[in-house]
Amino acid sequence: MKQKIKAFAKQYGMLPDGALVLVAVSGGMDSMCLLHCLHTQGVRVAAAHFNHQLRAAEADGDEAFVRRWCESRGIAFYAGRCDVAALAAENGWTVEEAGRRARYEFLERTAEQIGAERIATAHHAQDNAETLLFHLVRGTGPDGLGAIAPVRGKLIRPMLTVTREQIGRYAGENDVPYRTDSTNADTAYTRNYLRCEVLPLLEQVNAAASLHMSNTALRQREESAYLDELAAGLLREKKQTPDAVALPCQAVRDAPAVLRARMLRLLLDSLPAGKKDVTAAHIDSLAALCMGSGDAQLDLPHGVRARRRSGQLLLTIRGGKAPEPVPLPIDERTAWGEYTITARNAGKNRVSAGSTFCLRCDAGKDVLSVGAWNARAWLTLPGKTPRSLKRLFADAGVAASERDGSPVVFINGAVAAVYGIGADEAFLPDADEDAVVIEIQRNHK
Repeated sequence: MKQKIKAFAKQYGMLPDGALVLVAVSGGMDSMCLLHCLHTQGVRVAAAHFNHQLRAAEADGDEAFVRRWCESRGIAFYAGRCDVAALAAENGWTVEEAGRRARYEFLERTAEQIGAERIATAHHAQDNAETLLFHLVRGTGPDGLGAIAPVRGKLIRPMLTVTREQIGRYAGENDVPYRTDSTNADTAYTRNYLRCEVLPLLEQVNAAASLHMSNTALRQREESAYLDELAAGLLREKKQTPDAVALPCQAVRDAPAVLRARMLRLLLDSLPAGKKDVTAAHIDSLAALCMGSGDAQLDLPHGVRARRRSGQLLLTIRGGKAPEPVPLPIDERTAWGEYTITARNAGKNRVSAGSTFCLRCDAGKDVLSVGAWNARAWLTLPGKTPRSLKRLFADAGVAASERDGSPVVFINGAVAAVYGIGADEAFLPDADEDAVVIEIQRNHK
């Protein structure tokens, strides 16, 4: 297993020399073996455990188990928790989706706070096969057939070529302890049903079915990347500004049909809004727009508007471009968009209220800045479950056209406070901690 992980990591450049890797560790066999393997190979590691609060004492036991194991080996340990069931109910998500969102938000935030260059998860060949099946039965395109990405930003999955059986042997040979999540056998969860019921049937047809499916998904990702290169080559006439992109409709008409959808997705991805939540139906509508004549328009997710005008396809973001992020120096007034922001070292009054935030921050060491929101960012208000900024803006009645201009305060790149929403509880200081006061004032028009 060690050699497979080492070779796969080298193939995708997952482990730069000297990089700090934050390993997501549930306490189960897969993640414990990944942490053990990387640690014993001399990789700089830290462990992050997320408690979903779905199994009461059992979940607390998992957290305590991972903490003790890491402490016994001098591995830095970080824990997070969230009432995932409440988060799911509050947002209308499945428990699986709520857990995934909250878990990755915690991992990304922790990585930012400790300076980790990579976040490693223990997804293996069966997980990849399971994801491929999940995408197939729900309906997917070529990208979905690639299942789990080996690398996505900071996220790395070094075990995608390793099978569950190989992980089990590694655990036995190296005396790696682990705990078993009792919910793993609950087939009411879709992925558990695929894992426990469907994959074993396929492995009766071919014992290596999961590995073959995982390898197919990895090859599909490589081929999809190549097709993206071909599609990008057909965008030579593209004209780009920070908040708009234009292309002659004829370029889409002349392209091979198999590449049209990729061209349009690449166009959307070149905008700050990206292509998240864009479905095949949206792409088909966009292609039809290019094939038509005269002037027409349609609206797409995240405030993107598509227009056909004088033979050109024009994609714009309604509301215009958000102001660029800027640093917040102490004891100075900083202009950002329609706002003036003042930062100062906190005194005795440490109350956050309205447009004033008191945040845990060492002004001499931490990086304090203001910028626009990110649709993938989350915030945890005091006493509440983590929620996406998109949902918080909606609940606060902030119009979509106003959100890009609403100031977001960042500390070391992490969202600390949002104007009109509140401060994240992780950045609320204790009485004896270094803190800054941020005052945000909207300028009169």
